[in-house]
Amino acid sequence: MRLFGYSPERGAAAGDTMPFHHDGKWHLFFSQPPVGAWEYVERARVSTAYLRSDDLVHWEVMPDAFGPGEPGECDGDGIWTGSVIECDGVFHFFYTGYNRQSASPQTICKATSTDLLTWEKSAANPLITPDSRWYETVDWRDPFVYKDAETGAFKMLISARLKDGPQFRRGCVATATSKDLQRWEVGPPLASSMLTHCPECPEIFRLGDWWYLVESRYSERMQTVYRVAKGPQGPWESRRLDSLDGRRFYAAKSASDGERRVTFAWIPFRKHHDPKQHWVWGGELGSPRELVSQPDGTLTCRLLSEVTASYADPVNFELRAGVGDWRDDGPISCDATGTYGFAFLSGPGRDDVLLDAVIEPGARTEAAGVLIEPQGGENLDCGYMLAIEPMKGRVLFDRWPAAMDPLWDSLVLNERHGIEVTPEIEAPLVERPLAFTPDGGRYRVQLLRKGSSVECFVAEQVVASFRVYETSSTAWGLFVQEGSARFRDLAFRR
Repeated sequence: MRLFGYSPERGAAAGDTMPFHHDGKWHLFFSQPPVGAWEYVERARVSTAYLRSDDLVHWEVMPDAFGPGEPGECDGDGIWTGSVIECDGVFHFFYTGYNRQSASPQTICKATSTDLLTWEKSAANPLITPDSRWYETVDWRDPFVYKDAETGAFKMLISARLKDGPQFRRGCVATATSKDLQRWEVGPPLASSMLTHCPECPEIFRLGDWWYLVESRYSERMQTVYRVAKGPQGPWESRRLDSLDGRRFYAAKSASDGERRVTFAWIPFRKHHDPKQHWVWGGELGSPRELVSQPDGTLTCRLLSEVTASYADPVNFELRAGVGDWRDDGPISCDATGTYGFAFLSGPGRDDVLLDAVIEPGARTEAAGVLIEPQGGENLDCGYMLAIEPMKGRVLFDRWPAAMDPLWDSLVLNERHGIEVTPEIEAPLVERPLAFTPDGGRYRVQLLRKGSSVECFVAEQVVASFRVYETSSTAWGLFVQEGSARFRDLAFRR
């Protein structure tokens, strides 16, 4: 079983990930809401599910780690996000205990194991509660524990909020320190950007010559962002490319095998899997992605080579030109100078397939890329697209017509053309700045598609994930806008 597009079952979902690498194996714990629960508070009563892999490609479903306690206990209403660390042959799972009736509903708890299969909750739970010297008492979750190589002490990052400051901007990353993983001393915050309500799922790590502080922000663009510094205390700086994906790859957490660092997250779906319903917490797991530190500290993402290699069976396709001067006598090419050209790719479906190609936009080309679920036949009334815009130095995942005005969607698309499109009050759907122009202006594009989930990897540096519920007679296409482009080594594989 590949990880991309996995959820426990249709009535359940995969949420925040807690990856851990030990003794050559990858262990992926993740939050799992109850089957059939779509709304808070029932959906918040999550348990901890567990997957295991030797190679990051084939994943084995393991028995769930553990679930909520009895009503009234500190974790009686849910086992929320945490992290795992090993010490002297014992695995310590620090997690968020949720008891919504308490004055401090979120507390830091712990369970231990010697085999990662059977866990025993600590009799001392909750171990850590909010310290009113610095923090509010409501938001106190997502513990991330690591060992400080310099001092030998264990440190913990906690999602929290300052007790003072602007009401919706005082989110911070709290800290705690321990010598034995049992007794903890809460300290002042490591960072507070004064930009977010509460930074979720924080983690800190060193990669290359830089330190990274990663957190997820739900009150802005619903993204996993990072900041970079020369040391673990900061000061923390931003970069042009400052997030791991768009707003449909959330709560990313990572682990290292000593040679590379791999991050995991989830792609949300809509309530009841209905494209007309709102987005909910939880969905399906995205692909594992390798994090790469660039010389200037920019953090980029790329699809793992093992995952690419696992799509080994070729899928035949046929190019069917629509508008523009299309040629298929070598690399596929199109000249659409001063206009818009598009073509359809017949044959490949949408069930766990990889599109792999190298796109070479010509000089002064506005955009070139891949169409997904083009609708309206030869008129191309609407559809989704992955667009490389070389002159703007960015990648877009968007929809045509642009998803800005639900009234336009309703009147023009639904009533006049009979095309039902769920309004999205956001445009573009995903916008990703390129950290650098790839050598020779050649953009390798890898698109993973499994059902409604789509992941777009571009130039081994940016990723744009989204969910496409609409379907058409042709699942794929190509386009060139105001310029020319070549599409080299285009292939579909399963």
